[in-house]
Amino acid sequence: MPIRYNPFNPQQPAKPHFFVGRDNELKIFQNFLGQTIHGSPMNMSITGDRGMGKTSILNKFEEIAKNEGALVIRISNYEVNINNIIELSEFLVTSIQRELISRNPISKTLSDFGSWLSSFKPTIELKGISVAIEKKQIAQDILRERLQEIWRNIKDKYSAIVILADEAESLEDIGALTFLREVFQRVQSDSNYMIVLAGKFNFPERMSEQFSPLNRFFPAQRLRRLEVKEVSVYLENRLKETGITISKSATHEIFRLSEGHPYVLVCVSFLVFDSLNEYEKEIDKQVVKRCIWKIRGRLSQDFFTPMFHPLSPQAKKIISLIASNIRGLKFTLNEATKITKMQNNQLSGYFGEFLKRGILTKPSRGVYWIFHTLFKEYLVYNKKNNI
Repeated sequence: MPIRYNPFNPQQPAKPHFFVGRDNELKIFQNFLGQTIHGSPMNMSITGDRGMGKTSILNKFEEIAKNEGALVIRISNYEVNINNIIELSEFLVTSIQRELISRNPISKTLSDFGSWLSSFKPTIELKGISVAIEKKQIAQDILRERLQEIWRNIKDKYSAIVILADEAESLEDIGALTFLREVFQRVQSDSNYMIVLAGKFNFPERMSEQFSPLNRFFPAQRLRRLEVKEVSVYLENRLKETGITISKSATHEIFRLSEGHPYVLVCVSFLVFDSLNEYEKEIDKQVVKRCIWKIRGRLSQDFFTPMFHPLSPQAKKIISLIASNIRGLKFTLNEATKITKMQNNQLSGYFGEFLKRGILTKPSRGVYWIFHTLFKEYLVYNKKNNI
């Protein structure tokens, strides 16, 4: 029996040619890229909860930028490589150098560009300097000089340098976002650099004077959930190459289960397709419904448990108690205090952790949402069974 190819893969971000939705974010990126290419650089940030498609939209941004002649630098994995702004500076410059070398292999006969590239040193040395503020200022100056040198040597080959930083909440943890703003604010005065940060950031929600410069320099676009039309287009596009069709009622049922959450959508679609019998050529509503326990089990194992398990016993008790005593997904802080019989200041630390892990979202002051209905059901089940 031939192996049936499943077009849905929850382990991989969406490839650019299967990308759907996000029209507003794509338009903003294209506008900002155009500004950058014409010598008036602009930056942006993409924020969203876990599984909302931040990496997928960066893939689409990369395709767009390359089509416009830009050099694209993808960076992530900060927790392994970066502990401070000095290491960040070296990591950033080395990443640009590595991408240039991969695109312009240095041959035996070196051009002027090749000679410069082979001799360029990304190291940021701060020997003999012990004062933290002084170190930061000198690191800024050196990084700025390195970035400007890179642009001077490649501006005839590329329209811009676009840095796409994934999982950038780790940069916020070491205070690097302000550092990057201070560096690139001056670099961009005579160099076509653009930075796009993607991650779960706190600064778009903080409108104090301290954080407002970050909001202006990295204006945030928060990823929303997909609408039913976008889900329909996604399912039909992915199924085209398989010969399998999908009914309208099945599409609506998958949308209902996923609630337009991109990762949950792909996971549900993968399991539904995987459940098809050899003779079945259409996904209908009954096919989707017969998968519900498999869907709950897989999401619990791969998505919900990794979010819930690291919590402290008290944190688990609090969020499970709230989930078991609210209607729907939305609740207020006042409601949480009544349910848990705890004061606001006692809950604040736990809620900070819930937000960081993506368990809760905070659409407005004092208002919270459990991020998904299936996750709420998971919490209620765990409480009833003392898990």
